[in-house]
Amino acid sequence: MLRNVLFFLFFLVLLLFVRSRMQYWMDSKQVVAFEFLKTEAAAQSLLNAPEWHASLPDGLSDRLRHNTYWDFLFIVAYTGLLFFLARVVIGNAHRFMPAITWLLLVAALADTLENACILQILDGARGWFPVAMSSLAAIKFVSLLLAAGLIVTGLLKKH
Repeated sequence: MLRNVLFFLFFLVLLLFVRSRMQYWMDSKQVVAFEFLKTEAAAQSLLNAPEWHASLPDGLSDRLRHNTYWDFLFIVAYTGLLFFLARVVIGNAHRFMPAITWLLLVAALADTLENACILQILDGARGWFPVAMSSLAAIKFVSLLLAAGLIVTGLLKKH
């Protein structure tokens, strides 16, 4: 149990650190709005706006790129945090742990692929990347909500 708590604390500190770096580059509302661009036309329209082409520190394109690089580490942080949170609050052997683990892996994979789509879009690729990015973002958020729901349900059933 102590090991689970220590890992939970480690991932919490990592998450807070990485999140602060990400917030430096771009507000999370802007990132989520970008992630849910569904069409090539919507991506092209957004990226044609002048604020996306300014150089740092004001260029949104560069800011999103830096934010996305940090997001790869953020994926490790939030999935580790949720995994060890589940182990702390519902226990290692709880029947929901395999499902929670798989949901977190799906969320991490979807988020990683979503980041790859973001970087491709920022490099000028369009085509199917915006729809893939928004689909992967939806898969990520649904997986995280389901995992959180199982953690809460497991906690409620435990007590």
